[in-house]
Amino acid sequence: MTDEARQQVTLGVARMSAIQFETPENVQLSYKPAGLGTRFLAWFVDGLIIFICLMLLLFVVVIAGAASDSLLKSITDPLRDASEGFDPNDPESAQRIMLYLFGLWMLVWGLGSFFYFGISELCLRGQTLGKRASKIRVVKVDGFALDAISILVRNVFRVVDHLPVLWIVPLLSARSQRFGDMIAGTIVIEDEPAKLAGPRHTLANRSAADARFRFDAGQLKKLRPEDVQAVEQLLERWTEISADRREQFVITIVYSLCQRLDCEPPPSDASAHSVTDSRRVFLEDLLAAEYRRQNRQLG
Repeated sequence: MTDEARQQVTLGVARMSAIQFETPENVQLSYKPAGLGTRFLAWFVDGLIIFICLMLLLFVVVIAGAASDSLLKSITDPLRDASEGFDPNDPESAQRIMLYLFGLWMLVWGLGSFFYFGISELCLRGQTLGKRASKIRVVKVDGFALDAISILVRNVFRVVDHLPVLWIVPLLSARSQRFGDMIAGTIVIEDEPAKLAGPRHTLANRSAADARFRFDAGQLKKLRPEDVQAVEQLLERWTEISADRREQFVITIVYSLCQRLDCEPPPSDASAHSVTDSRRVFLEDLLAAEYRRQNRQLG
């Protein structure tokens, strides 16, 4: 077995539990599917946030209702109709009241959840506040970021996923997908792709003064998560990929990024070895700039 083949076998064994994606630049990304425990924790945090928001909304409605009789009547009239002829000793009367209150709460909770999860996943690139705290993210099964249609479908089917008979689906799914994920073509993964500590640890503290290539905030905002992850994977596996194949990856990624960021590619009027080094410096400077931007946002 050649050294390259041995390296591929080693990488394959290390990633058996991971999910493999391939970017348009032909760079493989490896992710770990989010565990059910982590997903439950994220769901619990999100549920708590939704509950607090609904309580605040209820408070606002009560205050507004005190100033507007029509708003208050639209809520209390159905309750009054349901309680008409209420007999404390009649189980059916109590049941009508409970069904109305339960139905009203489920309607409000369902709408609140739909808008909370939908808007959060759209604006936070596949995350909610709970998912961000748990360091997980929703992506499409092909590894790309969510689009509006996928978000809409998975959140419409969130109601169906609450049926007890479907609770077992994530347990049986190889990728821990719920029914809505399967229909929408989405999957929940750990936010950090596998084996990315190297580039991040090396470049996160690099000073901007040391950069050969400079990128402004407007350019960095054009970067997609999959762009950053593709560059991280390439730099992480730099010595594991054959020179010819690495050169193909570098050329494809660099020029694709230059088009996206609307910037000049690294100079190519030098030897092949120097050009490759220049492109690697370009990618490293880009990652370092993005890490600095992320650190400023977190700070």
